[in-house]
Amino acid sequence: MEASSVNLQELDNTLLAPTYIKADMEFSHGEGSWLFTRQGEKVLDFVTGIAVNALGHGHKAVQNAIVEQSQKYLHLSNLYINEPQLSLAQELLKTNPNLGTGAKAFFANSGTEANEGAIKFARKYFDRQGQGQRQQIVTFVNSFHGRTFGALAATGQPALKQGFGTMPGDFVHLEWNDSETLRRTVNAETCAIMLEPIAAEGGILTPNPEFIATINELRQKHGCLVIVDEIQTGLGRCGAISGAHKYDLDHDISTWAKALGGGLPLGMILLRKKVAAQIKPGDHGTTFGGNPVSCAAGLAVLKTVNNSDFLANLTERSEQIQAGLQKLGEKYSWLGEIRGAGLLLGIRCTKPVGDLIAACRSEGLLAHRAGADILRLLPPLNVSENEVELALSKIDAACATMN
Repeated sequence: MEASSVNLQELDNTLLAPTYIKADMEFSHGEGSWLFTRQGEKVLDFVTGIAVNALGHGHKAVQNAIVEQSQKYLHLSNLYINEPQLSLAQELLKTNPNLGTGAKAFFANSGTEANEGAIKFARKYFDRQGQGQRQQIVTFVNSFHGRTFGALAATGQPALKQGFGTMPGDFVHLEWNDSETLRRTVNAETCAIMLEPIAAEGGILTPNPEFIATINELRQKHGCLVIVDEIQTGLGRCGAISGAHKYDLDHDISTWAKALGGGLPLGMILLRKKVAAQIKPGDHGTTFGGNPVSCAAGLAVLKTVNNSDFLANLTERSEQIQAGLQKLGEKYSWLGEIRGAGLLLGIRCTKPVGDLIAACRSEGLLAHRAGADILRLLPPLNVSENEVELALSKIDAACATMN
């Protein structure tokens, strides 16, 4: 049956488990910062698959990498050497020198799997040294680390855990930027402190300097590990290749996904040498992790983003958006605090943010939410000045309909 003759919304409701509330939009294709509906409408995409399509839609370098690798082999399993994995691991490790020499990578399929692996590796690190009692992992209220059981246990959002029974234990959730409580909690029995450089899903919360300094101090004092969740902040989204680098956050493990695969499923864990040295064959595994086509796409993304001119333009677009949001906040009294960094930005709304997202959609702009009251903007990292200006005008028009 021709796609044009099918009501995809009805088909979706009939065939798929109802775990998502989906907008009544059906897309046919994308190009750059734009998506096109089956009805021929053009929509500016400032969601980018929730920070996945870092270079927008149909980027030639990513497309070419996918085609070239798909003509060689699609899958090998991790029983054999996978050259695209090696290329991507080498380049990403180069861009993270703060992990020190001898750091290693482990590939997964997604962000939640990367975080599951990071939790396992942190605990295995201490167990192999005869300190198996070091189980406690400190995370933060409003954090989001994934939906599988270990990652969900680490997530500091109780509502997401309701109805799923007992979570894996030894996770402690503290308030964000509460350095005093963090100092009282972390001790010589703590396994790890786990955090996002910017708590994106929980409301686009940025760390203050004291918070970062406290984490670095406690890591040094107690010998605990620090796990940095770069799944949304990494690959340029925060304005730098990594949030850990941006905020001078000392760490031992970092997790990556979303933009890493250029639109294909891919996750990754980077391990400081001392941690990697404690991991042995059989400690962890995955069938599909590090798929060669995904790795080839990821390498194309990394090479494009890891460029001073590219990051300079990204910074300019970030400043442009923030200035535009500031003006909108002056115009509309119910818009408030601007949050975030790079092209992970948001503005607080005292009117229902869901209504504003729907109004933006009616104006031809896709935006997202963060937390309960933040309008979140996640444009492609290569978005143009004109596209940013157009997006701001669409938000203005959407706000006007809510006055």
